[in-house]
Amino acid sequence: MNETHPFQSLDLDQSAYADRTFCSWYEAGWRSILLRRFDDHPVADDVYLPPTDDQHLVLVTAGESTIESFGVGGRRRAQYVPGQIGLTPPGVPTRLRWRSDVSPRTLHLHLPARLMARAGRELWGSEEAASSRLDALALTDPVVEQVMLALDAAAAAAMDDLYAESAAHFLAVHLLTRHCGMPVPRSSRHEDARIRQAIEIMRDGLHLPLTLTDIASQVWLSTFHFVRVFKATTGETPHRYLTRLRIQAACRQLARGTRSISEIAQICGFSSPSHLSAVFTREMGMSPSAYRRCAQGRDPGLHGRDD
Repeated sequence: MNETHPFQSLDLDQSAYADRTFCSWYEAGWRSILLRRFDDHPVADDVYLPPTDDQHLVLVTAGESTIESFGVGGRRRAQYVPGQIGLTPPGVPTRLRWRSDVSPRTLHLHLPARLMARAGRELWGSEEAASSRLDALALTDPVVEQVMLALDAAAAAAMDDLYAESAAHFLAVHLLTRHCGMPVPRSSRHEDARIRQAIEIMRDGLHLPLTLTDIASQVWLSTFHFVRVFKATTGETPHRYLTRLRIQAACRQLARGTRSISEIAQICGFSSPSHLSAVFTREMGMSPSAYRRCAQGRDPGLHGRDD
């Protein structure tokens, strides 16, 4: 693939100590983050990972191992078990070795440096917090674990990059506020009017390939501030809210029965009929065609309110 990319780790040959089984750049087409799965070799004596510009997260998903790291922070040792997470900040080289009875499986997530820098600026007016503090050989954070697993499932289902972008923004803020040792910034309030405006932009632009940046800029909020305030106001991420609006619109169109599935996919903002079918089935528990048949049979349980 000749397309240029911002992830230095994508070009790193890791075959000497791990077998890559999935890469979101190639297999899901994601560009906002890099997510990869590895089957690590049971024994690795000297693994050198050069410094990159990314914030690197590693989640152990299967197997147990004893791992050691050697770097500027000295020698560290931990017992890796499923659910534990390693953090390597941008610009920090790492040397590792590990021992395991079976091949551990790990999920690697790379958040771009520009994303972490912007999060630092938005939270504290400085990029320094994002550049050096997120460093841990092994920690437990159920929120990070669940988001990474959700990203893995979304990548496997070929969900669009807006999902990955939304999760990346959330993770950047979560990591910086929970794991870098900086005081938690005070949350801004009185943004309900802008969130209402953002929701109207979503409703009016369901057929458009909306991004977080597009919506946030139209309501004069930074992307990070927009994500935080939107979740606090609605209880949902912008991606989840927009998906729900699109599914509601698709339900109305299917119930009317005058448009094809392809037409409904286009006007409701889905990239293809198969994309509509996958998301609709996941959200509604039945395919669009099955929903249409039930709706035209006047099943009262299928016609929800138009929020």
